[in-house]
Amino acid sequence: MRISRQIATWALLAFAITAFSGCGNSPVGPASIGGGGGGEPSFRSGPDVLVVHPDGTTSWTASPLGGPKPAGVLPDSGSSSRMVDVVEEVDGSVGAKMRCGRFYLMIPPGAFDGRGSVTMSMEDSTVMICDLSIFPASLNQFHEPVKLALSINNTDTSTDTLSIYWYDETGRAWVDMVCDKDLSNNPETAAAPYPANMCGVMTELRHFSRYSAGKAGW
Repeated sequence: MRISRQIATWALLAFAITAFSGCGNSPVGPASIGGGGGGEPSFRSGPDVLVVHPDGTTSWTASPLGGPKPAGVLPDSGSSSRMVDVVEEVDGSVGAKMRCGRFYLMIPPGAFDGRGSVTMSMEDSTVMICDLSIFPASLNQFHEPVKLALSINNTDTSTDTLSIYWYDETGRAWVDMVCDKDLSNNPETAAAPYPANMCGVMTELRHFSRYSAGKAGW
């Protein structure tokens, strides 16, 4: 009887040591960490973005890793003086033409129903990234394509090096868009607010998002 009790005591002690030894396979040990598939997916980088300096020279900067900054997030102090915001109340049956820095927006008649407040904004007018939005958000799906153009007049770059990209917030990636790179005979860019003899790239939009003029071929 005494021997049976001793065996039971030793068995209980052995179990306790195993349970609290910290092994990953034990019932109370830390869960094993898998090799992939868990957690938030990381942002994917995008194409380098065109920078147009005040003297017309150009360079490239790394693409940001995400979409527009949330409301209340302040821009970098160095770019705050170069922020540009343009807001216009637009009758969807009439359309409108707007400009923000080197970006030009053409909203054709019938693009959306009713009236909406359209905003074009650039955190830094020298960095070719433009956020487009419309309020109310229910209007952000157009019946007719809206056209976004970028002017490179009076710069040392060429349209061959450029494309327009939009930021897909669902896929968290920059998406290359089909662009018209010869605007020399385009009647849509022949009048104000477009510059005379406009040189640049243009694309069609079915909704508003964040857009960049980035290095072609990314």
